[in-house]
Amino acid sequence: MAHYSEKGLTLRWGAPDLAGEGAPGAMRIVVAARPAHPSNVVTAVYTVDGGAERLARGVRLPSAPRPAGEDWFAIDLPRQAQGARVAFVPLMSCSGREADPRRGGFALAPVASAEAPAPRPARPEPAPPGPVAPSHPARFAFEPEFLFRVTAPVHPDRDPVGETPDGLRMKFLLRAGGTVRGPAVTGEIMPLGGDWMRIRPDGVGIAEINALIRPEGGGIILTEYSGVVDFGPDGYRQLAAGGGPKRAPLRFAPRYLTTEPRYRWLNRLQCFSVGEVDLERFVVEYDLYAFRTTSSDTI
Repeated sequence: MAHYSEKGLTLRWGAPDLAGEGAPGAMRIVVAARPAHPSNVVTAVYTVDGGAERLARGVRLPSAPRPAGEDWFAIDLPRQAQGARVAFVPLMSCSGREADPRRGGFALAPVASAEAPAPRPARPEPAPPGPVAPSHPARFAFEPEFLFRVTAPVHPDRDPVGETPDGLRMKFLLRAGGTVRGPAVTGEIMPLGGDWMRIRPDGVGIAEINALIRPEGGGIILTEYSGVVDFGPDGYRQLAAGGGPKRAPLRFAPRYLTTEPRYRWLNRLQCFSVGEVDLERFVVEYDLYAFRTTSSDTI
């Protein structure tokens, strides 16, 4: 055990009660500092194979059974190559005072090298997986079912966000007069919500739509969905300049949510729509289909 006092500060290290384990393969030194004080700082000067001096800072250890009035610090030296010779000496400072054992004749003392962990036996390389056989070799059966036609007039975007790092950003807010008409639902599209669209440089618009439908007989149906509108290869430039093609085909994938008992079956569907945008009249129009399967779309 080593012990050194200077300017009212005392260090001790190398005692059996100061043993500690650090990370695997690392070298941990535990140093006791007295008197215990929140301002205590303990570091270690160390060398590897007699090379240049390096500095490592200690970390205060949580309270544990130890002599009264001592702070304990753990100093974890970096992992070294197997067989490297490491030597160290601890230093202590507190409120402007410093205790350096080298001034008392202490030289850097060797630290026992941590033994390298035994190599793990090599695991055999697994054979590359082969193709997984399909569990349903036939095509999944579905039946497209027409639900209704959507006719949604929108306002021209008089104040577009414009060209951004994420593409040309435009909004098309719903105006009054929108309808849904078909065998499944008939009603009006409320003049709330709209499409907050991002147009890519290749002229494809990515729709982001939120709207409300008021069906005949009462209730509210929420719809929110995305999809694409193809404005053509020159569509980005035209729209950025305030123009655009007269018409553009669209493909949307709407979903619907409602608490209205007559239409709760809509909550289970993923729908698909085919239509176009009329940029002369600013009307979005499409036919909506449900794709029913024999196993999931239970009404």
